[in-house]
Amino acid sequence: MDKELINIRIALIKQISFVQERMSEIETQSNLTIHQMADLERYARTLKFLSDTYRNLSV
Repeated sequence: MDKELINIRIALIKQISFVQERMSEIETQSNLTIHQMADLERYARTLKFLSDTYRNLSV
């Protein structure tokens, strides 16, 4: 496997972990604001995009 492809996969994994951590931080709070709910929605879309990208690199 190409070293550059490995580095891309590692970067994607780090980004996925970061997004999951941010989502967890927000989800643990009670009485979410509209802004936090919007952040969760954006993070969910970002997580799907990152996951799809990782999966497509694996094909």
